[in-house]
Amino acid sequence: MNLESGFNHHLSAKKLRHNVEMYYNAEKIKPAGARFDGGKLAKRVHKSVAQLKRHDPDVQVSQEPTKFLLVSNSSILCEVSLEELEEIFLPLDEHAEFIVYPNKRSYSFVQCSSVESAIRIRDELHGLVPKALKTSHQPFIISFVDKTPEAKQCENFRPADLEIVEDYVSESLENELLALLMAHPNAQSLKHRAVAHFGHVFDYSTNSASEWKEAEPIPQVIEQIVDRLISDGYITERPDQVTVNVYEPGHGIPSHYDTHSAFEDPIVSISLLSDVVMEFKDGANSATIAPVLLKARSLCLIQGESRYRWKHGIVNRKYDVNPRTNRVEARKTRVSLTLRKIRRKPCECRWKEFCDWDRQGEMSVPASEDLARKLENSYVSDVYENIASHFDETRHSSWKAVKQFIDDIPRGSLMYDVGCGNGKYLIPKDGLHKIGCDMCMGLCEIAYRKDCHVARCDALALPFRDASADAAISIAVLHHIATLERRKRMIEEMLRVVKVGSLICVTVWSMDQSQSEYAKMRGNKDEVKTEEKTDRLRVHDGKNFEQQDVLVPWTISQKGETFLRYYHVFREGEAEHLIGNVAGCELVSVEKEQGNYIIIARKI
Repeated sequence: MNLESGFNHHLSAKKLRHNVEMYYNAEKIKPAGARFDGGKLAKRVHKSVAQLKRHDPDVQVSQEPTKFLLVSNSSILCEVSLEELEEIFLPLDEHAEFIVYPNKRSYSFVQCSSVESAIRIRDELHGLVPKALKTSHQPFIISFVDKTPEAKQCENFRPADLEIVEDYVSESLENELLALLMAHPNAQSLKHRAVAHFGHVFDYSTNSASEWKEAEPIPQVIEQIVDRLISDGYITERPDQVTVNVYEPGHGIPSHYDTHSAFEDPIVSISLLSDVVMEFKDGANSATIAPVLLKARSLCLIQGESRYRWKHGIVNRKYDVNPRTNRVEARKTRVSLTLRKIRRKPCECRWKEFCDWDRQGEMSVPASEDLARKLENSYVSDVYENIASHFDETRHSSWKAVKQFIDDIPRGSLMYDVGCGNGKYLIPKDGLHKIGCDMCMGLCEIAYRKDCHVARCDALALPFRDASADAAISIAVLHHIATLERRKRMIEEMLRVVKVGSLICVTVWSMDQSQSEYAKMRGNKDEVKTEEKTDRLRVHDGKNFEQQDVLVPWTISQKGETFLRYYHVFREGEAEHLIGNVAGCELVSVEKEQGNYIIIARKI
């Protein structure tokens, strides 16, 4: 399609030229060599400084010239390569050095050889679209800064049990392997890479390999590598499935686990031809990412926790940031050799929450009273005992709808708070008589120290007399109850202890979190996904809920500890259905607030 038809099939060339001129005149985008005027430039500088404060607060803009420059609109995110920066800046200072980011930053840093060079570069390029760049590019906005960011040695942090051995393969052996692999006649073409299999075929639909589906025999040169791996003590059994991947620059592989039940430990990976950065993501906290440099001819053993709890993958991009130097490096064609041993008995790893085998029902969505109680004890009660202090530090603000419900209760009334946590709704002196209760002894003690009236008890067996209160609330508790029958019993128990005509307020998490603050912080980029039907509990990855019954991580960063809490998140209409199936209960309203359903019901 030509340019004119891309805008409008009926747009004339004359009109198109006029629109382009108007666009440039509005100074949204400058052609190459053009420079912004003073007023526009000042606004751009202000925006540039604001971005710096957001991403690198330790670096300060300097009012006096320095040899350190902040250059906005110059990153790979803005489609400016390191080679282009070198082409633009090195003629002005042949010793200039660069700090460039592959994503999330619209700026780069340039360290000049002297203050005089930095002044000359800023005079030459500030507010200008360099001619080396495409004509639709934004101008460089350049400010002096007091320093460049300290290199964050990201690779000092690696997942536990991950082992990297550099120069494990000699250059001659690398050439021998490449000659063998490149001549393989049966390589498959996948979306992002070419692959070939030896021993047994890897099935990408199940992420496993069948011992009955054989591929070509493992070549002798790879068998010799296996002999050495055993001799060196890295593995104890011979791998019987080998996958060869050929990655062109820009190609990667999605973040994934090597299926627990499919292969034994470890997963062995050998890199050939080119370095690459592999990202490991904590399955219990997807925001925790460890970039690890895999150098050409290196051996990588993904084993233990690094295999069973952490996902690993390679981002689709043509550049990597070397985690040891923070320098952006262009990728080259890379070949990886992955060796696995097919597992022939159930996985017994200790990371059962991340395992695809449900341990004979232990990790299934509970279908019985006994299993539900066991799940709640392990993944609700025990967890809150461990996180009680940290929970208290993070829970202070009130939900607006809950506060309104409490404000509407006549003064002098008695209100129960079922699952009162740290007592945040019991503390306010608002003219109500309030008694709280919680299953967690640690939270009861915290609430008691705040002069709250509190008792330790099960929400399904409240220690209160029938019809003794004028209202009751239960905030963020019902979604920790593991079966429908037990959720009904909790509502029935709350109704039992309030008077006829009284109201109860219950809140639960919604499966649709698109309107929550967390979604807003992500920029609403994640679409709400259709629920995936499964009987297996899964660890929630911090994005959208893909199923109703999940284990949600609670991380205490200071201690490096992560605990998993059970949740049953509610679908749209589920709260109404639940209340409609409880005898003597009338639904008053269901409101949505920040990814929570606020349910108000009346005892009739």
